[in-house]
Amino acid sequence: MHLYPVNIYLVLFLKCALVVGVEGHTKIPVGAIFYENEKEIELSFDQAFREVNNLKFSDLQFVTIKRYMPTNDSFLLQRITCELISNGVAAIFGPSSKAASDIVAQIANTTGIPHIEYDWKLEATRQEHLNNQMTVNVAPALSALSRAYYDIIKTNYEWRTFTLIYETPEGLARLQDLMNIHALNTDYLKLRNLADYAEDYRVLWKEADETFHEHHIILDCEPKSLRELLKISVDFKLQGPFRHWFLTHLDTHSSGLKDIYNEDFKANITSVRMKIVDPNPYERKKTRLTQVDQILGSQMMLPILIYDAVVLFANSARNVIAALEQFYPPNSHCGQGYGSPWIMGAHIVQEMKTISEDDVEPHFKTENMKIDEFGQRTHFNLEIYKPTVNEPLMVWTPDNGIKVRRLNPELESSAATPDFSIQRKVFTVVTHHEEPYFMMKQDHENFRGQEKYEGYAVDLIRKLSELMEFDYEFMIVNGNGKYNPETKQWDGVIRKLIDHHAQIGVSDLTITQLRRSAVDFTVPFMQLGISILHYKSPPEQKNPFAFLEPFAPQVWIYMIFAQLVMTLAFVLIARLSYREWMPPNPAIVDPDELENIWNVNNSCWLMVGSIMQQGCDILPRGPHMRILTGMWWFFALMMLSTYTANLAAFLTSNKWQSTINSLQDLIEQDEVKFGSMRGGSTSLFFSESNDTDYQRAWNQMKGFNPSGFTSTNKEGVARVRKEKGNYAFLMETTSMTYNIERNCDLRQIGGQIGEKHYGLAVPLGADYRTNLSVSILQLSEKGELYKLKNKWWKNHNVTCESFHEVDGDELSIIELGGVFLVLAGGVLTGVILGIFEFLWNVQNVAVEERVTPWQALKAELIFALQFWVRKKPMRISSSSSSGGDKSSRRSSASRRSSNSKKTRSKTIS
Repeated sequence: MHLYPVNIYLVLFLKCALVVGVEGHTKIPVGAIFYENEKEIELSFDQAFREVNNLKFSDLQFVTIKRYMPTNDSFLLQRITCELISNGVAAIFGPSSKAASDIVAQIANTTGIPHIEYDWKLEATRQEHLNNQMTVNVAPALSALSRAYYDIIKTNYEWRTFTLIYETPEGLARLQDLMNIHALNTDYLKLRNLADYAEDYRVLWKEADETFHEHHIILDCEPKSLRELLKISVDFKLQGPFRHWFLTHLDTHSSGLKDIYNEDFKANITSVRMKIVDPNPYERKKTRLTQVDQILGSQMMLPILIYDAVVLFANSARNVIAALEQFYPPNSHCGQGYGSPWIMGAHIVQEMKTISEDDVEPHFKTENMKIDEFGQRTHFNLEIYKPTVNEPLMVWTPDNGIKVRRLNPELESSAATPDFSIQRKVFTVVTHHEEPYFMMKQDHENFRGQEKYEGYAVDLIRKLSELMEFDYEFMIVNGNGKYNPETKQWDGVIRKLIDHHAQIGVSDLTITQLRRSAVDFTVPFMQLGISILHYKSPPEQKNPFAFLEPFAPQVWIYMIFAQLVMTLAFVLIARLSYREWMPPNPAIVDPDELENIWNVNNSCWLMVGSIMQQGCDILPRGPHMRILTGMWWFFALMMLSTYTANLAAFLTSNKWQSTINSLQDLIEQDEVKFGSMRGGSTSLFFSESNDTDYQRAWNQMKGFNPSGFTSTNKEGVARVRKEKGNYAFLMETTSMTYNIERNCDLRQIGGQIGEKHYGLAVPLGADYRTNLSVSILQLSEKGELYKLKNKWWKNHNVTCESFHEVDGDELSIIELGGVFLVLAGGVLTGVILGIFEFLWNVQNVAVEERVTPWQALKAELIFALQFWVRKKPMRISSSSSSGGDKSSRRSSASRRSSNSKKTRSKTIS
């Protein structure tokens, strides 16, 4: 009982002795709690205070009081904390996250002693923040770290599908923002806990490969578990090329992955760690590294963070003591009531939240140290690197995002481990047989490997491989890929890309929104649209005697027969009519004989002139003859009008024209059926369009029986040719142009409908998509894509006959050739008859004028060629112009006239 006051005075004396040293330095005790296996953290803690004490901080000297926890015992932790506070410590460091209780933070909050943490802790609630006001944590806040991972995965890596695998609740908290990318849509994001596969991790990797077909894996686990997990994943080809891993633990580099790294690890493995301050290039380097130097140089998170925690507290305490000009040691204890809180503790904690990293000495090991109002570190920089070869890649900062880090030349030259992930890759290119994109060579039996294929896609992939320096092999499937809305599954090229069985899909693959939800596309390598493929009927053989076709052959026969009958009837009736007998010379009042002009020649001339609508210079006089003539004129008028109308209709309707010239014409008629490839992008365009005409076309296509849809474009083209005008096929203009170039009986109807593009398809989030797009743009700028299209679309071996399509009012020379032939025949007949008449006249002249036939022919021919002479002499066969000759000529003419009169008299009698 009497010793109790003595003990109190003894404790007070010891506190004062600790505050004021022998040499007058102010000594500040600080406490730390470690677990028994945290030797590296303890050494870093001691090194930090050693460097701090070597500086002149207003004559401050920090004295460390360390306590150790053998096990995770909350009662023991409370007792150790109270012991440290009883020793007058100005701050308590730790313990690490192994502690299951926050009793240290609560006691520090009550006593006003700053509590500094350096390890991850789950986010505190609002009430917990009130109970931990004296706690500052220099480890990155899990929420801020989660946002950093979100930026890396979503913005930089552009992963759209991935599998999240975590081991601890803290690991799940680090991934919480990543889970919001697709709101836990199982089609894009899969979440797995390692604890569920603790018995056999092979089940996990088998599910990731065979069920998920996963190529993007985000793994958060302790470094000690990482080596075993990755070694097992090799057996399931998860470390093969085109696989991507992102390891989120900040101590991944300490897991020893370099020890197991070999040629089996061709996956792209990246991780993050705290970005340490770059060393001063002008600072003298140590020739001998101590154990502490090696620990801090290894960039292990906890030793570095406790170093920064010490620097942060020491500089904050120095600033507060300098401002107050005196150090007031704490006088707190864990007894009843705890006593009053240490007044300087709150100032030190506030200073730790506001101090600038430029004002601390020594400098922090990590970059960008900022503490928020709740004592959480929300600002920090992360280094993205490859843990297999320890190669820094980029740096993430909360303000500027991700920037590529320039590698130190010394580090670059010292990197002796080869990076197997960047070696030349072999791409599997999935495609299908479709002309002219992918075809077998005609003599493919003589080739092996990729050499037996040819086509636009083959040449395109070859040129891309030369630019990007990769190898490739083809995988052949059936079709581009159709979506089944019932099973919600794809087939064809799209299926292989979704399952990551192939890395590139190339064919006539149209970029659509539905396909983009399953795969990614590069920039387009070809622009196209939709149009109508139809059969081009060859024009009918044109008939040069088409002018005869308006009437049937029987009509023409009846017309000729009618003309002959009318001619004979006219002659007969005219001879019976006294009105048609007229004197030969109208000047003679009482002639001896009468003359009837309606002989066979004149009657036939009247019939022909009437039907040709040309009339005649002689007309009948008798009423019955005029009635007969009028009826013939009526018949001629009707026949001529009917012929003209039929000829015009026949010739214009026989022109080579199609009545379907657009999609509007196609949907307005019901004779020609039409369709497209079932499940293709063309069908999708019409089914999802809001345009009225396109919807009408889609509804008609669905209603045709038999169906208007085909399984392939090749089948559609064959159906157009087979049905010869009764079927039209809606297809993409590129394939249509190719088929029209090679088939003369095909043609395009109307213009282009819509605008579409072909692109290379790759799995979602493929990192090589950008390089493919850049290479395609380079080929386009060099004109290589244009050359490829000309090579495979223009067919120089097929020459189609060019048919001239004419307007409806235009007639060709072939159709009117018969008219010209009739004209030529008539002219030739007239010329021949004229020649015969000329020769007959020459013979008569020779007889009458008593000259030789040759002299008469010569004289008559010379006179006929003298076009300027308009009067013909009575005698032209002789050069003599004597009167005897003239009288002889006149006598000859009189004799012919006398003979003619005698003939007429005999006829009348």
